[in-house]
Amino acid sequence: MQQPRVETDSIGAGEGPQRAVPWSAWVTRQDLVHWWTYHIPRSWTQWWITSGWRQPLQRMLWGLEGILYLLLALMLCHALFTTGSHLLSSLWPVVTVVWSHLLPAILLLVVSALPALLFIASFLLLFSMVLSLVGLLTSMAHPGHPQNVDQ
Repeated sequence: MQQPRVETDSIGAGEGPQRAVPWSAWVTRQDLVHWWTYHIPRSWTQWWITSGWRQPLQRMLWGLEGILYLLLALMLCHALFTTGSHLLSSLWPVVTVVWSHLLPAILLLVVSALPALLFIASFLLLFSMVLSLVGLLTSMAHPGHPQNVDQ
């Protein structure tokens, strides 16, 4: 079995095997802040903190974001419109065939239902007339409720 190789410095003191650390781990650590404080001049950091450069940049980025959302909405509308128009153009022959078979069926249904509809209408008219007559007769038969029509 092979022993892992040990890194040694100039006097021979070994630190053991070093693991490879990705660069993203260095960025997320506090090392970036320490590097920033030691390598960037103070005047730059003061400019970064105090200058009003962020507000125009933020407005520009918001405008860019709005333009991108508008383009996204336009692309979505275009996709929906073209898909819908292709779908309708491919369904048009089906709709015409269905309509040519469905229209006679609807007309036949309406024509065949007319006698039943007329019978129901005449029955309801007769029934409401009978109820009105019964109401009139019962109101005339009660002597306790005289109604003076002349007043």
